[in-house]
Amino acid sequence: MSEVRRGTPPWPAENSEEKVKEWLRARLQPVEQEERDGMARWLLEHVSGKSRGQRMTERHRWSESALDRLAVHADRLAEGEPIQHVLGEAWFDGLALSVSPKVLIPRPETEELAVAMAKKIPPHAKGGLPPLVVDWCSGSGCIALALKRRSPHAHVVGLEISQDAVAMARGNAKRHGLEVMFDVQDLLGPSRGLEHGASVVVSNPPYIPRAEAADMHPRVVSHEPHLALFVPDDDALKFYRALWSWSLQGGLAEGGWLGMECHVDHALDIGRIWSEMDGWQNVEILYDMQGQPRHALGQRSVSL
Repeated sequence: MSEVRRGTPPWPAENSEEKVKEWLRARLQPVEQEERDGMARWLLEHVSGKSRGQRMTERHRWSESALDRLAVHADRLAEGEPIQHVLGEAWFDGLALSVSPKVLIPRPETEELAVAMAKKIPPHAKGGLPPLVVDWCSGSGCIALALKRRSPHAHVVGLEISQDAVAMARGNAKRHGLEVMFDVQDLLGPSRGLEHGASVVVSNPPYIPRAEAADMHPRVVSHEPHLALFVPDDDALKFYRALWSWSLQGGLAEGGWLGMECHVDHALDIGRIWSEMDGWQNVEILYDMQGQPRHALGQRSVSL
């Protein structure tokens, strides 16, 4: 049984809101300045279970146990852990999802892909079958669960190579009462067939060339699964080719949509390559909130 970590001095001079906030910011000194205030605010709300306004109105006083939790959380952040791992959860499209070092932390940019692909899901059943949605490289299940919440009538499947990630995704589905089927499958290997082609296929696959790891924040490289992050330097598009091939082999129904998150340096090239391929139409690039080319969408052509 692992030993429970406890907080260590120094402690705040008083347990008032202002003194505790001042003490917490001091403990977060090793954290980048631009992130320090946001992390302190997040910790204070998470541990207290109250907003800043509520705490101020109630003249909240911090208990010893709460100060102990704040100290432990702050020290873990100062040591470089992501705040989502420290708190054990991340928010995605309105859903609080459990996360750990075994899954990629959901990002706001990926929410944009989920929102865009939700609009592609047919609103009604066809031939007595609900629209099928497939999320490849599902990780924590964030995209699949967001799409199921937005389109309850759809049959949503999340496919992922990591058994640990699938277990976490299933736990997230149970946590929110969302019926999504998660299964262990390898996009690069032989896959078991679906009962019919999907109306929508979506994926946030690994896409970062391994050579870029040296320039990435240690918080990402040291605490998130490399399996979900990196691709070989000489084959950066391997997962996109696999998604195109799987879709055209029947994974995606004719007229259905495929949406993929991309490396900002490769998104335009992916769009160009894709638009020149047989079997596809209406290829477009979506730009994220920072104005970067981030997602590629395309529709499978309908045979005449």
